[in-house]
Amino acid sequence: MANWEYCILLRVGTAIDTKWYVNRTFKHSEPGELPAEATEPYFAKLNGQFDKLHAKKVYPVLPAVMNLLGADGWDLIDDMDVGIPGDQGLVFKREVKAKAAKKKRK
Repeated sequence: MANWEYCILLRVGTAIDTKWYVNRTFKHSEPGELPAEATEPYFAKLNGQFDKLHAKKVYPVLPAVMNLLGADGWDLIDDMDVGIPGDQGLVFKREVKAKAAKKKRK
């Protein structure tokens, strides 16, 4: 039986130059304080790659973002309404063994 892990790729905005981030998380503290980003290092690295694609100003970047995820073993399985006008989520999954195989190749 396969073990799966999931990630959500979020679109931030609706323009052609929209940014995409995967599994970006924030730790909330006291009311009135800005939350601190708490994204896992693996996903933070991917988000950094997405930012570099965005900085090239060649739009849309979504195909390149999806190619990076696909090359790392992620499969698109669904899209979702995240409840914020203009934002969108794409749900991906991959077998946990794909993650382990990637580590072995390094």
